[in-house]
Amino acid sequence: MGNTGGRVIARALAAVCIAGGLVGVGAASAQASDDYPWAWQGQCPIEPQEPIEEPTPTPTPTPTPSAPTKPGETPAPVEPPPPPPPVLDPVSGHLYDPRGPKPVCTSRVWSIDGSIGDPWGFVLRNCTSFVAWRLQERNRMPGFANDFGGEHWGNAGNWDDVARRLGYRVDSVPAIGAVAQSDDGRVGHVAWVSAIGPGTVTIEEYNHATPGGYGSRTVPVGDFRYLHLDDLAPSPLIGSDRPVVSVPDGLGESWTARVDDGGTLRVARPGRPSRVVGPRGAFSSLAAPALALDRRANPWVAATTRSGRVLAGTLRGTRFVLRDVAASAPTASPALALSRTSRPVLAAVSPTGTLVTRRFTEERRWSRPARVGKPSSWATHAAPVLGRDGAGRTLLVAVGARGATFAQTLERGRLVRLPGVGASITSTPAVTTAGDGTTYVHQVTAAGRLRVRALVGRRWTTLPSIAGDWSPYASPAVGEIASRLHVAAVDARGALLVRAAVPGQRSQLPARVQSSGDATRSPGLVTRSNAGVFVVATERGRSARSRLLTRPARAVFGRTAPTSAGFTP
Repeated sequence: MGNTGGRVIARALAAVCIAGGLVGVGAASAQASDDYPWAWQGQCPIEPQEPIEEPTPTPTPTPTPSAPTKPGETPAPVEPPPPPPPVLDPVSGHLYDPRGPKPVCTSRVWSIDGSIGDPWGFVLRNCTSFVAWRLQERNRMPGFANDFGGEHWGNAGNWDDVARRLGYRVDSVPAIGAVAQSDDGRVGHVAWVSAIGPGTVTIEEYNHATPGGYGSRTVPVGDFRYLHLDDLAPSPLIGSDRPVVSVPDGLGESWTARVDDGGTLRVARPGRPSRVVGPRGAFSSLAAPALALDRRANPWVAATTRSGRVLAGTLRGTRFVLRDVAASAPTASPALALSRTSRPVLAAVSPTGTLVTRRFTEERRWSRPARVGKPSSWATHAAPVLGRDGAGRTLLVAVGARGATFAQTLERGRLVRLPGVGASITSTPAVTTAGDGTTYVHQVTAAGRLRVRALVGRRWTTLPSIAGDWSPYASPAVGEIASRLHVAAVDARGALLVRAAVPGQRSQLPARVQSSGDATRSPGLVTRSNAGVFVVATERGRSARSRLLTRPARAVFGRTAPTSAGFTP
């Protein structure tokens, strides 16, 4: 979905969207599809019009009188027809004679009672005024005006620069409720994003195709850049997907699982080709599956379907048997881990943002769902994460709908809000426990910082962030590489970078890995005993490419040295 080739302007916009006017006017009701309060109100200056000449009446013959005309008496004159009543032109706001042409505005500026300004300092019936109204009414930003944040927003062409100076994210990835902005035209253009499709956005705007009026159109994503001032919802085409997920088997190998572009779940055991699990084409390509191995090294897999259900199960004989165990947003992966008793635990976020956990009991059935936190309070585009802390407790980490991050140990633990700034609601955190027993959470914030938190005992601390401008639409992957924790993450330009995961440590690995340049594609890590550790990135067209990060000494000096990750991309 991501628009990573740079912003491409398909055509010049004809809109004139200027700022100015500081006098407020009264609001009135608007059309059902247009909540702008000054729809079709006010007048614009119009071009001079030629006066309409009254038609000369055509003489008609006088009928022969039945009686002779009296001396000095003249026939009654013929009256011309009365002129038609004037008609109001909704665009210009002027009355005009329907026998002549409609008025034409000399400029796209409207005034009401002598004022051209709305209450927020923008020009009436221009794109800037309409978007300011939408941000207040739909996005609930009541303080947005031409001086918002102490800056002068001015013409539409200035808005991206002002937003950046105030610390708001400006990028090529749309969101519902984001401001679509372009510098094209004399003063630029802004619009409000109402819907998103594959490679397209639907925008609502003023003063573009209709002078001073409302319009809606669907255009390529690359026609605009996007200002994320207070989005209503992320793009429905962004989720917690990865090219592959893996789980080590304790012998230096890894099971792997993935959902291909057609929605088919594939699982591969070490050294074997992948196999189809579950119904073909039934799974969401926006949510990665989850894997875990029980005490007998049997694999458990869980995946989200396109219809918003989680199917989970394990091998029975030679085939996987999956059961419907939970509701899930199609953009959120389920989480799967083993409890202290080595039985699977599953977590999932419903389409309405409710987080639940379920356990596989001794009776070999799933327990009733246990709700975590408040209903409808969790992010639906970031997956919950399950892991084990240094004490062996089952740790749940999840992102709230407003970006707060919470952690809970499922063995009688309480929900704790982690310290630090708000997280991105479109990036899944990574939970890892190092060899010294320290548990780390790596997470991208809404502002693009890669935050690191550490759990020592029962206390969470915030460590320095990992330097870089990171993508808030992709999720980091953390694993032990060359005896140290490393993180693979995508930056704001879509480059895949590998860094030491613990602040203060250095990495000897290649810092940059070839990738698609797509800021919405998360990486994966795969371990192979005879080959080493690979980072896997999604290329253009959704194909996967693996890059060897490090290989063990026995692979270097031995006779076997495979050079691929060993799974079918």
